[in-house]
Amino acid sequence: MSQSDVVSLQDAYRAFSRGDFDVASQILAPDVEWVEHGRGMPYSGIWHGRESVVKDVWTSFVQYWGGPGVVGLETDQFLDAGDQIVVTGRFVGRDSEGRTLDAPCAHVWRMSGGVATHFADYVDWSV
Repeated sequence: MSQSDVVSLQDAYRAFSRGDFDVASQILAPDVEWVEHGRGMPYSGIWHGRESVVKDVWTSFVQYWGGPGVVGLETDQFLDAGDQIVVTGRFVGRDSEGRTLDAPCAHVWRMSGGVATHFADYVDWSV
């Protein structure tokens, strides 16, 4: 991976955390494969395409956790792993009903030509 890919991902994470999906989604290839591991969340599964990720995953995530601005994603590390970038961090926040979220996560990205072609999300929703 290139340093520019890491910087682009960092920018996308900041945009996602402030709810700017138009900017955040620019890191995604039009035909990106997006994998949300885990069960029980309305956005778990495998999704194909930038528009589907925004509509079916990101928007569902925000709706599930009570609206925009209540949940953020704090990143710890962006690790260059050869042909992939691994991002560690936590989903954190509190929804309008007072439920607290503090879930550690690892994200694995495959980049090509400056955009993400594959993404896999590993989150511990049990905490």
